[in-house]
Amino acid sequence: MRRHLFLYLALACFIGLIAIFVVDGYLGIYDTVYVTAGEQPQTIEPDEWLQKDWIRSVGVNREEKVSFTYEVDNRRFSRYTADIEVSVWRSQQKVLDIISEPISISAFDKEQLEWDIDTAELLPDDIPPEQSYEFTLIIKRDEIERKIIVYINRLTYSSKSVPVPSR
Repeated sequence: MRRHLFLYLALACFIGLIAIFVVDGYLGIYDTVYVTAGEQPQTIEPDEWLQKDWIRSVGVNREEKVSFTYEVDNRRFSRYTADIEVSVWRSQQKVLDIISEPISISAFDKEQLEWDIDTAELLPDDIPPEQSYEFTLIIKRDEIERKIIVYINRLTYSSKSVPVPSR
């Protein structure tokens, strides 16, 4: 037994390091947002939320419907419950409530919430087509808040007819 003491200590340290990586790198609650605007799908991964100085943004065309899927992944040994609230804000004022519901996720399971936003409904009537517009989508999961800037592009074409030059 004494001859193999260092071997057992090395093996115990190795198993401890593996356990730390599994617990720290895998276990927890992870949330992902999938956005589809037109033909351009975008994904906001859980690691991107860790960058505090950068707010995620999504560009959409005018009068287009944008589909959102919010996925909460419970990688814990116990059930996870939370209240989810999704709303649209502009200039620190709430414009629209989208979702307000509780979720309950079993251990090592996922749940998704889906909704659509019609950008035509969010544009004020006095915004000209050649002006862009943006609003903030806020997703609250209990005390955690996720912000996504939704940038509505301006129209790049003109409705005026351009005369054909004469020769």
